[in-house]
Amino acid sequence: MTTIEFLPMNEFSVLKVIQIEGPDWNWFTGYLPYLRTFNPKVYDSKKGDFLDEKILETVKQTLPKSFLRFSEEILFKGQLDDRLRTLEGGSRKNVTIQFFPLIPYEQAPTMLGRQFSAYPMGFDMRLLFKEGSEKKHNILDFFLCNLPFDKIDDIVKTIKPI
Repeated sequence: MTTIEFLPMNEFSVLKVIQIEGPDWNWFTGYLPYLRTFNPKVYDSKKGDFLDEKILETVKQTLPKSFLRFSEEILFKGQLDDRLRTLEGGSRKNVTIQFFPLIPYEQAPTMLGRQFSAYPMGFDMRLLFKEGSEKKHNILDFFLCNLPFDKIDDIVKTIKPI
């Protein structure tokens, strides 16, 4: 028997894991995990939200067979480490998802001279093949995720790469 303890409520999170499926010419499987801030009044951990949809859509633009593998609430000490251990394969690849402000074309003239922020975030993709495989070098390591310019600053605060 093992005793488990709750995390402090401000550390509650949701682990989202996208299963990455490579193309036929460079087939591989891997996982792209990330954390979301958990607040049941604002965020439905099972359905996700706009940001989860955009991240998956961005990955699928390059790797269309990829899908959301699971979504799990992280409420206990050690739970995240235990869950991440189940995703470990033989290799990791650092990838960047850059969250970029999307400005509708019709609003562009009114935005001239304004400054916006882009948010590059590094993620560890867990790959299910041994370190040193040639496949690793052929895997894209940069994704561009467009988010509404007027919401991007608040949205990116709710994600944490792992």
